[in-house]
Amino acid sequence: MTGARLRVGGLTAGYGRVAVLHDVSLEVEPGELLGVAGANGAGKTTLLGAVAGSLARASGSVALDEERLDRMPAYKRVSRGLALVPEGRQIMGSISVQANLDVTVMARGRLRVDAAHRARREEVLALFPRLRERLGVPGSVLSGGEQQMLAIARALMTSPKVLLLDEPTQGLAPVVVAAVTEALAALKGAMTIVLVEQNRRVLEALADRTLELRLGRLAAPAAQRPAS
Repeated sequence: MTGARLRVGGLTAGYGRVAVLHDVSLEVEPGELLGVAGANGAGKTTLLGAVAGSLARASGSVALDEERLDRMPAYKRVSRGLALVPEGRQIMGSISVQANLDVTVMARGRLRVDAAHRARREEVLALFPRLRERLGVPGSVLSGGEQQMLAIARALMTSPKVLLLDEPTQGLAPVVVAAVTEALAALKGAMTIVLVEQNRRVLEALADRTLELRLGRLAAPAAQRPAS
């Protein structure tokens, strides 16, 4: 699996009457990891929300390969292979780590855990071994780093073709930042990834290309990583 091509065309989005994102177009190749940088308020979170379908006010086109998703609600975009790890994690704190992972079976149109789901869960736990140790623990008692790992793991359980990540290292201790960075590096090539991140070192370590948003617009063409 190498992911899908993500095409975004003329995307404009906002909240109420306020437009935050203005006519943004971009294309991410299958298996590519695209970094998105920018100051607070630049429109990064709005971009991911508009692509994922979580914003009511959004116009423009969003497509995975040749399939248009922009007229679909967020849950249908998930079923088509688009997954968002939002800023703030948004895990289910009242249930266990395993239940957080298993509830995602519904994104595949299943009502019960099956063999494919169990196999996927093993792959995800191999990526985040700490979660295996905490399977029976409620999400609310996890550390901030563990909650971030769980948020990423939940998205991966849907077997995404395109993974959108909003500030996954924000507020984490350096050792956890390193663990999350290592996990994302292991995912490169297996899926298409769009990574919004203010930590420039993380972007430099992971991104094949990086673009920057300023005041809701693309500041410049994506910069190619130098050949090693």
